[in-house]
Amino acid sequence: MLSLKLLELLLAIIVPIIGLALAGYNASSVLRIKPGKKELTEINMLIAEGAKTFLMREYKTILPTGIVLTILIWITYYLIFHSGLMAGLAALSFALGAIGSAVAGYLGMYVTTRSAAKTAWMAKNGMGAALSTSFKAGTVMGLSLASIALLIVTVLYKAYSSVLPNPSWAEALAPVAFGASLISLFIRVAGGIYTKAADWGADIVGKVEAGIPEDDPRNPGVIADNVGDNVGDCAGMASDVYESFVVVLAGALLLAAVFGLSTKLIMLSIMLAALTLIGTLIGIQVVRGEVRGKNLAAAAMGKLNLALYTTIIVTAILVAIYSFLAFPLMEAVAIFVSDLLGMITAIVVLFATEYFTHYTFPPVRNIARQAVLSASNVIVAGYSYGLLSAIPTILMVVASLGISFMLGWFFIPVNGVVHTVEGGIFGTAVASVGLLSLAGIVISLDSYGPVSDNAGGLVEMTGMEDVREITDSLDAIGNTFKATTKGYAIASAGLAALILFIGFIYEVVERLGITLTQALGELTVIDPRIIIGALIGVALVYFFSSQTLASVGKAAGELVEEIRRQFRTKRILELWPQEKPDYNRAIDIVTRHALKNFLVPGLSAVIIPIIVGLALGWIGLVGTIFGVILAGFPRALLMANAGGAWDNAKKYIEIEGIEVNGQKFGKKSEPHKNAVVGDVVGDPFKDTTGPSLNPLIKVVNTVSIVFAPVIAAVSLTNPVAHMTITLIGPLLMHLILALAI
Repeated sequence: MLSLKLLELLLAIIVPIIGLALAGYNASSVLRIKPGKKELTEINMLIAEGAKTFLMREYKTILPTGIVLTILIWITYYLIFHSGLMAGLAALSFALGAIGSAVAGYLGMYVTTRSAAKTAWMAKNGMGAALSTSFKAGTVMGLSLASIALLIVTVLYKAYSSVLPNPSWAEALAPVAFGASLISLFIRVAGGIYTKAADWGADIVGKVEAGIPEDDPRNPGVIADNVGDNVGDCAGMASDVYESFVVVLAGALLLAAVFGLSTKLIMLSIMLAALTLIGTLIGIQVVRGEVRGKNLAAAAMGKLNLALYTTIIVTAILVAIYSFLAFPLMEAVAIFVSDLLGMITAIVVLFATEYFTHYTFPPVRNIARQAVLSASNVIVAGYSYGLLSAIPTILMVVASLGISFMLGWFFIPVNGVVHTVEGGIFGTAVASVGLLSLAGIVISLDSYGPVSDNAGGLVEMTGMEDVREITDSLDAIGNTFKATTKGYAIASAGLAALILFIGFIYEVVERLGITLTQALGELTVIDPRIIIGALIGVALVYFFSSQTLASVGKAAGELVEEIRRQFRTKRILELWPQEKPDYNRAIDIVTRHALKNFLVPGLSAVIIPIIVGLALGWIGLVGTIFGVILAGFPRALLMANAGGAWDNAKKYIEIEGIEVNGQKFGKKSEPHKNAVVGDVVGDPFKDTTGPSLNPLIKVVNTVSIVFAPVIAAVSLTNPVAHMTITLIGPLLMHLILALAI
């Protein structure tokens, strides 16, 4: 009979392999569909090739940075630990974390970019066929992401713990999170700049100036816009949540190792992730068959929501069974409830985001009514609701962390002793794993969005008016999920960052050979190093936000001029145009700008924490991490939700119209134009800067953990190096600012 330990290991390896197999099967079944309209495939392949080209050019741009950091990590670990094995494993962890993120993003996007034409064609067979096709395409990304993350972390844990003592194996494994964070940061920033610059440029000249439909094929920017839906909303979101998932798994393993917890508790985070993946494999089966009812859009939305609920219910049952079989009663209760709190947090965040961003609820309708007055009223109202929208998510995260900490404090033993801070902290780690383990189903729902969005565009571009109602309904549902999953990604970033933040403090404590009590005694809010570090962290968030917003404007400006030039010289706006737009020129403009402008904000997130740590010591770096979390987390919620609200206020006027003093306003009215201004402002908020703050928060934490040993050693034991960095640090910061300007 298999021991529980062996059974856990087999489950943690076999389940993600099954997940990858199902992802491959779903990809094959979607890609086998042959659209019967040639134009569908031709335009779809322009989008697919554009997305592939952008992603490959981005990976090539990132590669030198990745190689340099791999070498730097090897050198750091070798000098600190005096072990070639330790250094080699740490460098391997970083490389695998980065490669895993890149592969998951590429595999998923390869399928989603080729599935829009299949979805548009299957819409001829009804809502059920179109929904099933687009959701299957989305599951390829979701299942690939969750399976690759779990498989990499499990294999590294088993391999490293068999050749290195505790907690050295966890310290060698930690760079896997940094690798995932680095790729996520660059994809999020570059993809966000690309998608919103393309969308902004195409809309300003197409919809606003020329008065043509959003996806009119005469617009040279329309293919770039569709490419952007995939590189930003698909690959960007997937890399973001993949990173959070890896970060939480690696962070939970690090905490368990540093705390000296039992093998069962060390393995717990991996087991919870494996059980949730089983729930996901079952939950996604719900979205199949016909969609029936008076309101087909509501029925389709119900099926997608049912997939999420089924995943959570099945997972809760599996976690309960496992917890009560593997642990004593009260410990099992603490583990089960903490994990459940993480999943409940996901539901609350999704619904809170939907409330503030969907036009069926009062906030967006109130913003739309402000459009009757002026565009400035729209912007002020949307910004105020964005501020308000952050509160429910923050409060839910606070409740989840507080309750799980108390459960861990009372019932999770550390070296056989309960009522410990370490037990409480591990309880919060369990809640974080509960939230992030839902990544597979959440990203499946999110990746469905770009597929349905592109399908609607293809239908408009190819004149398939007979299926327009179906694809418009699917697109509206997709927009809802794209907005709500942004809230999930931000909440996951906040929880992941807190786990790493605590892990950083404990790793420094171990390196310095002091007690936790001594360390906490040094962390006082009146210490100038804490205050200076926190202000630097806040400044980093503001600098990063400024750079990403400005980059969108620069890229969109050049694209606007290019589209105007083509409208003037190619006569493509005529009723029977003799020339086709130069789509590739538009794609190239946005790609160049995105890849040119993402390095400065991206590298600042890597360099500044190291400078602060070496100049101000680990205490100053604690302040910086804390400042980034406290400033970045609510700002990301504000920007993502305000942008989503502005977007849907415009859609509300287009779809239903608004009535004020007995007068009805709809599409192309003055209030609609005011709402479009709000939407244009909100686009880089919700799809560039807001989402990009997620990986910024996590990169600052992961780079701090990876370089914690050298920060502790150099800044506290070598005064010459300390003084050198103190002098050089500000110069490097000024250099970064100069490059930005």
